[in-house]
Amino acid sequence: MYYRSIKYLKLLLLFFFAIVMLTNCSDSDNTQPDEEQVDNNEYNTQRFTIVPLSSKISVSADATYSWTAVNASSENYSLTNSTSKEALFAATEVGTYEFKVTINDKGNTKTETVKVFVSAETKELKSYIEKVFEFKPAPGQFVNDLPVANDGDTAERILSRANSYLAKKNGDLISLGAFGGYVVFGFDHTIVNLKGKRDFRVLGNAFWAETNPNPNAELRGGSSEAGVIMVSYDKNKNGLPDDEWFEIEGGGHKMAKTIHNYELTYHRPDPNKTPVPGGGTGTVLFTDMEYIYWTDNQGKNGYLAQNNAYNHSLDYWPKWLKDQETITFKGTRLPDNAVDESGTGSYFVQYAFLYGYADNAPNADDDSGIDINWAIDKSGKKVELPGIDFVKVYNGLNQQAGWLGETSTEIMGATDLHLLGENIPTR
Repeated sequence: MYYRSIKYLKLLLLFFFAIVMLTNCSDSDNTQPDEEQVDNNEYNTQRFTIVPLSSKISVSADATYSWTAVNASSENYSLTNSTSKEALFAATEVGTYEFKVTINDKGNTKTETVKVFVSAETKELKSYIEKVFEFKPAPGQFVNDLPVANDGDTAERILSRANSYLAKKNGDLISLGAFGGYVVFGFDHTIVNLKGKRDFRVLGNAFWAETNPNPNAELRGGSSEAGVIMVSYDKNKNGLPDDEWFEIEGGGHKMAKTIHNYELTYHRPDPNKTPVPGGGTGTVLFTDMEYIYWTDNQGKNGYLAQNNAYNHSLDYWPKWLKDQETITFKGTRLPDNAVDESGTGSYFVQYAFLYGYADNAPNADDDSGIDINWAIDKSGKKVELPGIDFVKVYNGLNQQAGWLGETSTEIMGATDLHLLGENIPTR
């Protein structure tokens, strides 16, 4: 009897200890420490390169993140996606950049230090355009002259010629034609989006008027043929401009007469049609007032008038598209900016928009510089980009300026302001 009781007592004690051990193991599996230290979360990169930064701490999918700077060798860096699991970093200066990521995982707070060591690039970077990917001008006075287009040229040959005009340190002018005509180009590195600074410039042939008969003009004017700018960064890292595009919101985007989601279609002129000549100014004559017919999605229509100014080609339709019946372009249409200040049709001033466009202000003017932080998405919402690799420029104006003809954006290159060492504050 005594030994049997001892035996039962031992069994009860073994059962009790087994339950305690199982409970402790279960608690151990479900309890995470408030702090988890991770050593050596470090990255090595070169200047003008976007690097994704991420935490090594294991947390649930519901965790929230906050990235902040701890110590940086220079203020010339970009840190975006600062409330995401993966932040994006890029810098224009060599040095060490240290960040802290604070993670809240269901009430448990964890922190981690991430260091980025930025070194000089192994090959010299170009401050100018590396490659032209697309060139699709609208009809216009100079589309068969800038660059030169000959009968029998193909679209591929014209693209190659546009590349030879722009992809060099000192570029030559190309014309985008009337509304919507565009060009797409890229760089051999990422142009970094630095806080409080303008980041790049698209070069054109804008200039200020030497004299303006209107003393009450509020805006600067001369020859300002604004091209709308779009930007993209190589998110999928394939070297092609096939990621999401964002439009630079310049001063004209906020004006009352701006038309967003504008669409215009040009109709190829019949070479056998009878021209409708018009008057002229000085030696400039309108050889056909109803040369190229256009329609838009606002219920409007009109013509590109043909004139004999500047000794340009009288063929406004792109020669490499001679068999194409129509060409359609879409984008933001800016308000007309050409004013006949003479009142007689002899002196037009094209007033510049405050900022944010190509061929809008002279190349040496600060307002030809572009801040990547002006980018917006398709719904008009501001976006925060770490930098850009590709640029698209299209003509944002649909207007005739008397004897000057249609307004046409011209560009001759683009530059990275940071690589050139130019420091232009943003607006």
